[in-house]
Amino acid sequence: MTTPVPRIALATSTSGPDPSIAGLALIAGLTARRWRVQHFRTRACPTPTELVAHATGMPGRHLDTWLMPPDVCQTLMVGGVRGADLGVVEGRLDGPRFACEAGMESASGDLGPLVRILELPVVGVVPVSGFRCGTFHLPDVPRDAVAVILDGLDDPEDFERCRRLVRVATGLPVVGAVERLAEARREVESAPAGTFPREAVDALAASFLKHADFAAIERLAASRPYPDFIERPSRRRPVGASGSFRVAYARDDAFGCYFPDTFEALAAMGAQLVEFSPLNDGALPEGVDLVMIGCGLANQYAHQLASNLSMAASLRQHVCRGQRLYTEGGGSAYLGRSIIVDGERIPGAGILPVDAEFAAAPRPPEPVERTLARDSWLGPRGTQVRGYRSGRWNLTFSPTAFECPSCSGRLSGDGDFYFRHHAVGSFVHLHLAALPEVVSAFAGPHHPSLRRPTTVHRPEDDAEV
Repeated sequence: MTTPVPRIALATSTSGPDPSIAGLALIAGLTARRWRVQHFRTRACPTPTELVAHATGMPGRHLDTWLMPPDVCQTLMVGGVRGADLGVVEGRLDGPRFACEAGMESASGDLGPLVRILELPVVGVVPVSGFRCGTFHLPDVPRDAVAVILDGLDDPEDFERCRRLVRVATGLPVVGAVERLAEARREVESAPAGTFPREAVDALAASFLKHADFAAIERLAASRPYPDFIERPSRRRPVGASGSFRVAYARDDAFGCYFPDTFEALAAMGAQLVEFSPLNDGALPEGVDLVMIGCGLANQYAHQLASNLSMAASLRQHVCRGQRLYTEGGGSAYLGRSIIVDGERIPGAGILPVDAEFAAAPRPPEPVERTLARDSWLGPRGTQVRGYRSGRWNLTFSPTAFECPSCSGRLSGDGDFYFRHHAVGSFVHLHLAALPEVVSAFAGPHHPSLRRPTTVHRPEDDAEV
């Protein structure tokens, strides 16, 4: 029996916010019409804005052919759309391309491969701001498009004329439009991280609903059978694991950027997931085997985090007991010696041997491939992982005097991964659905141990890079 997978690709321009204004208007508008819409980005980078989750009530997901083989993309698409009325995969055709390390392909974020792998009908977003039908040439329509959404109508009265012109010039139907609404767009694009400009989004959604052809969108979403593939079996509990294991993950105003697939993979392996707040709680939940602190806004909440001395002590006790702790991005900055914001040095949890300075001009995440320089519970020395290196933090390796280099230091020669005993801090965002070995390490049997690693320590492992 074929699994129904209602889906479209939304091909947007090569610049602008993510999600695009047109994409946000579409998913918010359909949600207002009581559709359940699952949005997918084409780059697996967590973002603290969470616009998608606020607009649809469903956390955004990611499909990334640079990180994930085709069968993983197909499986994640099926899992993400299960229970939804529509899956929207938004990205740019033939881009954006980012400079990667020598010898690595650089098509990170390209929608094109997903269109082919997932048999996605492409809806092209065509900007028409400043365009008066019959006066200017029709803007370029994205290649492979089978339908069009007009973005930036100066006057709603132009819609019918533009729709007819597109039909005559390209043969493609127009299934919706979004008016220019300059003020609403400015509010969305300038909204601080962690906030949701609801009135502006509602205005954009209402504009889309005014011009949307819902029947045509439904037909497009169901127009292609899903490619034949063998759905990967549910991840089994690793050999040797007994019963369930408890995973505590940070979620509050400071932290909360996680891939939904990570929790689903852990739950499938028997994990009991519990939340905690580094801002407000006095200690970790009892009996946890693994602690996770994802990316977020550690720079904005550095003082509040530093003032919660009991939580920092609880995290250090967890590590001293030989238990596992995994952090990324802002979570890793919090675990360091200090967080530096606008020249002010604020104490961190003091676990990882690094000072993290928030960048005055944050850079976009960069696709990287890293090799573990020593054995750890993430994998043996030589394990290679791909992910997106955070551009929000500048790091300084700062080991303390007489600290044993086998117990604390760099986990990769590039200065992106740090460790202290069984605590691992990464400044590369990993999508664990593409790293089943690492997920197994998260869930695998673990015996607290502070023994020296089997890999012989080399002084050059701790040299500055």
